[in-house]
Amino acid sequence: MKYGRAARSPVLPSRTDPPDAIRDWLAGAHPSPGRVRREWARCGLALLPLGSRFDAVRVPGDLVHAAVGKLAVSDALDGPVIHDVRTLGPTYWALVPHQGDWPGDPETPLLSHGTHLGVPDLTVTGPPGSFWVTTPRRRHHLCRAEDVLALIACGRRELRQERTTDAAVLRALAQELPAPDTLSDDHRRGRACAWCGTQLTTETAYLDFGQLTSPRRWFPRACRPCTDVRADRARTASEGRK
Repeated sequence: MKYGRAARSPVLPSRTDPPDAIRDWLAGAHPSPGRVRREWARCGLALLPLGSRFDAVRVPGDLVHAAVGKLAVSDALDGPVIHDVRTLGPTYWALVPHQGDWPGDPETPLLSHGTHLGVPDLTVTGPPGSFWVTTPRRRHHLCRAEDVLALIACGRRELRQERTTDAAVLRALAQELPAPDTLSDDHRRGRACAWCGTQLTTETAYLDFGQLTSPRRWFPRACRPCTDVRADRARTASEGRK
């Protein structure tokens, strides 16, 4: 399966089960399925033990978004995925068959025996709280572990490329800065945009170059309109050289 900004997984026909049959299968992961049903009815979320019917892979939102680009997550993984918002930001949980070994890392761990996952009712498909991005279509319908690993690898490649591109753009913008000796003290101290001279505050200073020491020590900052115009120009020039 391929991922990326221009990739789309083929849509294949598959058998579907009634929602109640899928609920019974999910609830069966708990020693008290009736309790799970009651929690779903009361608050829309139930804690299910992992490791028996399925495991869960935690994937940070930035990795998922980088991998799928403008596509929906459901176009990237053919299987059930849960979304929630943790302290560190959006997080996705891909439900996979039980794995004896997982070649992941602390950023993308596999949760299995001894852990629980908050699993929403099938009707919960949007915020607030945890919700299904893609619900199971049938009993035993899970993401393939190799597809989840491929998505993680693609997301990391895309993020590395974005960071490289951003660093290159920042270097190009720094080269466009006017000579500090031609500017006022407000420009040199970052109180005014280095290019257009607009007065800046902490909120309106969009780009901060930090302390520069050549040809003299100064602290240039820029407004968003000036930054956007020059950044677009730098990216276009970079793409033309490829």
